[in-house]
Amino acid sequence: MSLNRFGRILSLFFLCLPFTIKAQPTSGDALKKQYEHYNQKYGLNDLLVNGVLYINLHYNATGYPFMGENTFRRGSVMVKDENFFPVELKYDIVDQQLVLKVINSFGGQSNIILRRDFVHQFTLEGGYTFEWLDNDELSASFYQVVGKKGFRWLIKYTKYLEVPQGTQANHFAYTKVYRKYYFERHGKVFNIRNRKSIWKYFPEKKKELKKYFRAHRGSLSAISNEDFNNLLKILKDA
Repeated sequence: MSLNRFGRILSLFFLCLPFTIKAQPTSGDALKKQYEHYNQKYGLNDLLVNGVLYINLHYNATGYPFMGENTFRRGSVMVKDENFFPVELKYDIVDQQLVLKVINSFGGQSNIILRRDFVHQFTLEGGYTFEWLDNDELSASFYQVVGKKGFRWLIKYTKYLEVPQGTQANHFAYTKVYRKYYFERHGKVFNIRNRKSIWKYFPEKKKELKKYFRAHRGSLSAISNEDFNNLLKILKDA
């Protein structure tokens, strides 16, 4: 094992120690044993366990910054072209970052913000796949993708941290989840604000689209992953 690799893993070992552990005089042999224990558990995944500790700076705020419930969700993550599964993640849609749950060699839990420049793609249980996109047509963010590149839906999830009207200036609350919808087709990205936007870009499918929405959903905000896939089937030969 290279010296650099030893240094990275040893640094992560100290990073992931529970805060309740007090410094104790440690012999070289004891430290070596602790390192070997940690290396056996995480050594192959030091690419994954690479980031900074997550600290909730707004713990008094109402709500939470994550997509879905304030719980870790089973999923996978692509880090520098290497896929890790299973992992437990929280997706912070306020700051567009991923929080990874790590159980360290002492059985304590640490929450680590994965390095943004390392993460290309991740999934969450429930059929959600996300990619990091940043181009002339889309602002830098994670987007849920439904379909294949060149013909797919892109959905951006966002929350905001605000001071609600009628409350004290130091009382913060997270907003509801906002979603923005886009459709990628032949290298172009279209902003889909509502159902009429879909009809605009696919006029020959207007009748089928209206029929589908009447039978299944009233608006885009109520649409599910299954609906997105069904709409792709309607639009595929447009």
